[in-house]
Amino acid sequence: MNYKRKFIPVEPYEIGALESWFSDMSAEGLYLYDTNTIFATFAVKEPLRMLYHIEPKNPYHDNCPPNPQLERYEEKGWRFVCTMSQYFYIFSAEEGAENPHTDGEEESKLYEPMNKWNFSKLGKLLNIISVFLLFVMIGIEVSSLSQRNAYRLVTDMEMPFENIPMAVLGFLVPFQRYLGLKRVQDDLREGIPLHQKTDWEDFVLQRNHKLHYAGCFLLALSFVVPLLPWIVSYSDKPIEELKHPLPMVALAEIENDPDFYYLDRYFQRDNRPKYEWWEREANIAYSDITIGAPTQISFNQAGRIDGKTDSRGEPYESVLWVDYKKLSSFVSPKEYMDEYFNLSWRAEEKGWTYTTLNDTPFDYAILAEKGDVTELYLISGQKILELKYYYGDADLTQHYDLYKKVLQQEYHR
Repeated sequence: MNYKRKFIPVEPYEIGALESWFSDMSAEGLYLYDTNTIFATFAVKEPLRMLYHIEPKNPYHDNCPPNPQLERYEEKGWRFVCTMSQYFYIFSAEEGAENPHTDGEEESKLYEPMNKWNFSKLGKLLNIISVFLLFVMIGIEVSSLSQRNAYRLVTDMEMPFENIPMAVLGFLVPFQRYLGLKRVQDDLREGIPLHQKTDWEDFVLQRNHKLHYAGCFLLALSFVVPLLPWIVSYSDKPIEELKHPLPMVALAEIENDPDFYYLDRYFQRDNRPKYEWWEREANIAYSDITIGAPTQISFNQAGRIDGKTDSRGEPYESVLWVDYKKLSSFVSPKEYMDEYFNLSWRAEEKGWTYTTLNDTPFDYAILAEKGDVTELYLISGQKILELKYYYGDADLTQHYDLYKKVLQQEYHR
């Protein structure tokens, strides 16, 4: 026997529409075999329009109705077909069969086990508390966002309002179905026919169904979005493995010495005594993604000039760390740099000298020096080029044309 699977076109509480859909499918030769609230599986046979009847499943019963109920329904021409996701029993009969239920109020009582918790007084109170807590959460997020300065927006790997979509959807998605079941129950109590032919192709019915699963998708997405900075970012990645060329500041051009050659490893010195130097790998790229700076890439280079010594008398070894950032339009680059020097660890580390450079082709330029380490910070538009750790004796301020060319480049991962 052949089987076909189709999406359920309406919400499961649209009983009349679902029954009409199953009947229309049987008229096309597709007989309901199994279903859940997302898909229905049909057996392919000769076309014959059947009637379908859906009613709530007693949570204390098995997936098949109890024998007395089966016998009572079979006397009226109804055969049990399947269970819909532990929520409903579905029966079928040939056209002309008597409706299994004639008392709407009695049938409405079948829905009470499905929603009594959510619509009891305690359930309503919990819903009110949930809405109140949701607004409290929104207020906390708004207050927190207003306190995030440019430095935090650029450096913190966090997403503003990341918890709100999860809270909103986590409340609204199931609540929509609970309201639908309550409406069905109320209609039955008021004598409004439930098992009647309903246009399952109705735009509103299908839209509500799609909105429910759009909400489910967004709810799942709200768990993923806060993780995106960690998913997209990376560390310790060899430069040659990058899919897009870096906006490269070449250390060889800064050294400008024909005897200069690159190294794969170097000693990180940080103005420390020699016994505290530590070896690390060169030509490695790092990446961080934040809402304040969706483009952030760092890379290092190292090289040597044989026969040359540094100020300590050690063999000359040149090291350069470069950070390339493109800030979001709502972040001020100058504000970020000012806060970087005044709010970060920079404010606590002593011995640094900062000089604002004038007459440069950049919007803002600062030279930072401490012992044998030099750093240069350049801003052009929303881009920042940071030569953050240079150990060597070349003058970084003599290569503005090189930096300007790099700042004109775009980096896309």
